[in-house]
Amino acid sequence: MEAITTADQLLMRYDSILHVVERMLSTAREDDWDTVIELQARYSALVDTLRPVDASIPLDDSQRVRKHDLTRKILADETAVRELAAPRLARLAALLESGRHTRALNKMYGVSAHG
Repeated sequence: MEAITTADQLLMRYDSILHVVERMLSTAREDDWDTVIELQARYSALVDTLRPVDASIPLDDSQRVRKHDLTRKILADETAVRELAAPRLARLAALLESGRHTRALNKMYGVSAHG
């Protein structure tokens, strides 16, 4: 990825992040979690490129407003993805807990996994 050295590049990176998170939300709504996971990796990589330079690049008032608007939309879409994922994660956690409980009972009572 290209290094970010100007305000325009910074805002383009925010636009790229927004595009990815919008795709994440769209695919989450379609219940396509494999694609969401792939997009999450891209999202994280883009965000990681911002961290070292974000606060050091000066912005004029209109750029600051644009950055604020992009950030609000990114955070809103990210929250929506998490809300869509929450029930799925809860089911997965319950399934894992059930498996742990079953293994503990099997161990306690000497039941082998093979019957």
